[in-house]
Amino acid sequence: MNSLLSDRDFMPRELYPLTDYSPEPYTPKPYIVPASIERTHDLPRYGMPRSLDSVVEGEAKDYIVGVVIGSIIILLVAVCWFMVIICLRIAGRNRVGFLAGRFQKPSFASLAESDGVEVVIGNEGEEHRDSSVEKTKEEKKYYRKVWVARIVFIISGLFVIVAGGLFYGKGVVAFKRSIDEVSSGLQLVQNTALTAINVTDSVLQAQDEVESGLDRAGDAENTDQSICQPSSAIGDQIVIAYNNLRAQIGDVRSSLDGTLSSFGDDLEQLVSLTEDVNNSLDTANIFFFILIAITCVIIILIVIMVSGVFFAANGFSNCFTRCVTNAVLLPIFIFFLFLSWVFATLFLVASLAGADFCVQPDQFVQLVLDKNADKFNGIIFGFIIYYVSGCTMLPAGEDEIRGITTQIRIALNTAHRFTDALQNQTVPEIQEFCGLTDSTATALQDAATFIHEATHVLDRSLIGVRDILSCRSFNPIYNTFVHEAVCIQGVSGLTWIFATTLTMAICSMMMLMFRAAMYPVREAPCEKDANYSGANEEVLKYVDGSSQEVEEEGNEVATAEPVKLY
Repeated sequence: MNSLLSDRDFMPRELYPLTDYSPEPYTPKPYIVPASIERTHDLPRYGMPRSLDSVVEGEAKDYIVGVVIGSIIILLVAVCWFMVIICLRIAGRNRVGFLAGRFQKPSFASLAESDGVEVVIGNEGEEHRDSSVEKTKEEKKYYRKVWVARIVFIISGLFVIVAGGLFYGKGVVAFKRSIDEVSSGLQLVQNTALTAINVTDSVLQAQDEVESGLDRAGDAENTDQSICQPSSAIGDQIVIAYNNLRAQIGDVRSSLDGTLSSFGDDLEQLVSLTEDVNNSLDTANIFFFILIAITCVIIILIVIMVSGVFFAANGFSNCFTRCVTNAVLLPIFIFFLFLSWVFATLFLVASLAGADFCVQPDQFVQLVLDKNADKFNGIIFGFIIYYVSGCTMLPAGEDEIRGITTQIRIALNTAHRFTDALQNQTVPEIQEFCGLTDSTATALQDAATFIHEATHVLDRSLIGVRDILSCRSFNPIYNTFVHEAVCIQGVSGLTWIFATTLTMAICSMMMLMFRAAMYPVREAPCEKDANYSGANEEVLKYVDGSSQEVEEEGNEVATAEPVKLY
């Protein structure tokens, strides 16, 4: 064992006073629940509990149902929407128009390629209309509908891009910051715990040094193994101080072995736990990069699809563009659209559970600790509760630490008397008072100096332990770990991720419904003959000024040139 005292510490020196422990005033930073967490916590639970108390007690079924119902509703909406899109595709363009997936001019857009006069015979007589004018009106109306669909597609795509930016800027970045702060908090816990372990070891080592000094003082070469043969009042004083000091140091040893030894074991277990959690954060970092990749892919897809609208509007279409759109863009887009709905449900569950925790995080942590109190062996449990509570209650192990401090202070006072009694005497006087040889008397005086120094080291080491265990050492770590990292950054980030993911899913579904915007308008196939009959009405059309006769009997129409009826 390495000695805490060097050889120069054995030189006689004047006694110095005890070091008083006066902790610096510290007020924990209050935790204020963010408004976003309160709003998420207030979301409907459909009659199920919002509190996590039941989860701690092992009755989590009702709580889980309340959290999952919202995700199930979102999934049902997504499935129904997909079914509607599939049904529209099956219905075809003749029934649902562009909602089937393509633009195609209706039959009126291909009628009357030249100017003519339309004759309508009805109950009120004969009516004449210019078919070219009617065609132009209908065609403009149709193309307005086409552009409305394209604008809706483009606006939905822009919403997806904006939501993707917020997904990264507000959600993923906050989530990453949360991971970094958790990692930083864990590192701080490790460093503080290791420091506490070192300080605790120094206390135990200082105790060993004191006992070693007492053994050295007791190694007098007397036949009865007494430290001093009392032949005067000073000799009696030396013997009494030595015996009292040895008994008191024995009491300190018993207290330290029963308190700090288990405390050091708990701290080592805490360090091991933080290392495991820190290693698990590597998985979270992988998840972080996956989210970034998904965001980038979605934004790239949207940009390409929106660009395709402008090409389609200019009539640019060939085999390659159709192949890329149908075989590459749409399948990948639908796959990520499906992932968006799945992630939206998962993030909803995570944000709800996180919000329920972060409404009262300290109370929930205390419940978990109380539930697992049997897993802690030493006084560390009481101090953890102390830090979690915001240092509002006296830690359970504080009395033990104060008791050890009192014992050490008593031993220090005795060590002062013992050292003072020897250092105030010369070596010849010690030889005379104690009946020792010159070498033994010198060794006894050096041992007294060593005991004095070692006892002060023991006292300062214990003060270091108390300082490490103070509120200002561990409570900021807890606040950083739970309040800042988990709640303010983590849960708020999850809330943003859920909101933006749901927005991307909804707007992407709108783009899928209006996917016809990515294709040029198709010309309708020309019909050679078409008949239209209405109640008490017939339509005859003049083409290129050709004469047509109307036979009123039997409502039959005879034409000299080919006539298109509708």
